[in-house]
Amino acid sequence: MVKALLGYYNKEWRYYIFQLFGAIVMSGLIIADRQSMSEEENRRYKAYRCGLCRALKDVAGIRGQALLSYDMTFLYILLSGLYEDEPEEQLLNCPVHPFVKHSTFSDETAVYAAEMNILLCYSSLLCGMHLKSSHEKKYLNALHDTVKSLSKKYPRQASACKKAVNQVLDLERRNEENEQFAAGALGEALGQAFVMREDEFQKDLYDTGFYLGKFTYLMRSHVNLSKDKKNGNYNPLILKEERDPEGYSTCVRVTLKSLINESFKSFERLPIQHDASIIRNVLASGVWQIYETTAQKQEKQQGFARQFFM
Repeated sequence: MVKALLGYYNKEWRYYIFQLFGAIVMSGLIIADRQSMSEEENRRYKAYRCGLCRALKDVAGIRGQALLSYDMTFLYILLSGLYEDEPEEQLLNCPVHPFVKHSTFSDETAVYAAEMNILLCYSSLLCGMHLKSSHEKKYLNALHDTVKSLSKKYPRQASACKKAVNQVLDLERRNEENEQFAAGALGEALGQAFVMREDEFQKDLYDTGFYLGKFTYLMRSHVNLSKDKKNGNYNPLILKEERDPEGYSTCVRVTLKSLINESFKSFERLPIQHDASIIRNVLASGVWQIYETTAQKQEKQQGFARQFFM
């Protein structure tokens, strides 16, 4: 059976699965709270995710699918709900799910979300280029031509991504203490990616993405705090915690709540035609899942420490 399954995948599939699976696949923090969604909402959420995966393959082949992101699944749902009457649904097999057909959505916005997925993830990987393994560097090189083509197709979005990479790398070199600079750079890149069309909705789309981008950067910095301390990685929240260990957690949570509230308000001004409940689920509770998981883990570790020293 194992040999049969491996035979199903060509050499390129096996290379990307074994080298990248778990490191890049289904990244992102803008994720749904699946437990609080209805069965139908869960089915549709998975159909969007599969539709984005399929669009990534159409745009960049197998290496594009390795970048499948929860963040861009959210963008696909948002843009489809805004611009499409209803996405086309198909029952399909795929190499990842070869034995069971599953619902897959597809429309014009899936392709755009896939293209933004590649631009943003490529930029994110460049920001940590010096930390990457030889396999991941080889992977980045393999994406270069696709990214170059997308940059010509979407100069506004590509320019924002390039600017964000340069800003983050410069901030890291200077060990910048103000976390708002790096958060703002990511916010600008995500805000521009959210603007699919320059129309009457562009301001609210930009604001939704901008505040989500800042939220994502600060959330990631917060949950990676201990690891970045240990590994000596740049993280502007390290100094904030050291300066005010008592008030750090409260300050971070207040800032994160303010950012997600601004994103939520911008989203609510958009005339979403379908699946607004899924979007609200993501913004209201989904984006907080990793925060709560991190808090529970820290509390558990502190409890063990107290027991040990008592």
